[in-house]
This record gives sequence, C-alpha cells and structure tokens, in this order.
Amino acid sequence: MRFKNIFNLLNTLFSTLKRFLGNREVLANFKEIENRLQTCRLCKFKIGDTLKNMKCKKCECMVRYKVRLAESYCPEGKWDATDS
Repeated sequence: MRFKNIFNLLNTLFSTLKRFLGNREVLANFKEIENRLQTCRLCKFKIGDTLKNMKCKKCECMVRYKVRLAESYCPEGKWDATDS
C-alpha cells in the first residue's frame, strides 16, 4: 500500500470515529450504498466482478467495505461522503 493510500485510510477511519463519538450515523443509508456500488461497478478502475472481491485500482480499497462508510469517498470524485 502506498503512503497516500494509508493516509486516506487513516483519515477515513478518524473521520468515522469522530462521527461515532458525535452520535452521528457511521454507515451510509441503503440507497446511498446502492448508488455507490452501481457507480463502482461501471468504473474503469474496478478490479474483480463480484462484490466479494471487487477492489478499486485508484485507492486499493475493497469496494464492499468502502461504500458502506458514510465518511468514505471516491478518489475519482464520482461520489462523496454523505452528510447524515
């Protein structure tokens, strides 16, 4: 994993912890998760065809985990963190 990817992971985890401690939703809602997954399935940076092994070439994240966190975002700007 490259330094930038580690930094992004730590940043997302820290932001998620802040949301949790602030009694805000940590997970994105179901509709948002589905929209993110649909975008990722059509993306040229997607590796793998099933949700279980789908990975992003840009950030090297496992898509099935990344799309669920409200604070996560697409490195290509195709979807942003939710503000729930």
